[in-house]
Amino acid sequence: MIEADKHEFRLSDGAVLTYLDRGSGPVVLLVHGVCMTSAFFARNIDALAVDHRVIAVDLRSHGDSPTSSSGNTVARYARDLHELMVALDLHDVTGVGWSMGSFVWWDHLSQFGTDRLARLAVVSQGPADLTRPDWPHGIADPDQLGSFVDAVQSDFSGFFSEFLAEMFKDPLADADAALLLAEITKIDPNPGTVILADQTLRDYRGFLTGLDVPHLLIWGVDEKVVKVASADWLSEALADAELHVFDHSGHCPMWEEPDLFNELLAGWVARRTGAD
Repeated sequence: MIEADKHEFRLSDGAVLTYLDRGSGPVVLLVHGVCMTSAFFARNIDALAVDHRVIAVDLRSHGDSPTSSSGNTVARYARDLHELMVALDLHDVTGVGWSMGSFVWWDHLSQFGTDRLARLAVVSQGPADLTRPDWPHGIADPDQLGSFVDAVQSDFSGFFSEFLAEMFKDPLADADAALLLAEITKIDPNPGTVILADQTLRDYRGFLTGLDVPHLLIWGVDEKVVKVASADWLSEALADAELHVFDHSGHCPMWEEPDLFNELLAGWVARRTGAD
């Protein structure tokens, strides 16, 4: 059942986005990771909505957004977000990108600048996921990416069941693991495979070096997916970045330490909306 404050938005190519819109105040727009959903922000939305207008989107083909047979790329997802932001007349937005969601926001900045997106919180995502000779901090080299594609096509649920276990510092409760895996497997394996490959091939290092858009960087110290070295690179490359490493989190600090996450993000938004 769709929650009362969830809405559907039809995009220009006919695809549909489902999004939650809760609270009022400065806009915070939450974007999830690859093959994940807005449910990974379940421990943040209500707390942030006390003083903010919180919008949490399910990207096309993900979560409660219907499967789209085309457009499953980071660049198209960025354009989808822009269409939604224009339709809702959103300005001075604080974007929050978790994992691939950060790629979507960086691509949005590259396509549309800061006309609507003013600042960005990046959660557990480096500038590139493909391991290269000049980038040792990726999550997979080309051969490993090929193995991922084969595994996702062969057993989508099995692949992400194992991946889910790597995303947290401590083992999830069985009920939480079942809930989150059910969210992940809402995406059809074919668009899921396409976006997994597309996002892994993205490289934003050149775009991000010297970028002066304010960034809040949030990592978990026990990050097994996107190593903290990526956070260090971002902290040095960006012109305006603030890095926080949580002591009791892995890839999902917004889920594992929600109170700290919510307090940090809300405080940063309050400081930056007055200073930007």
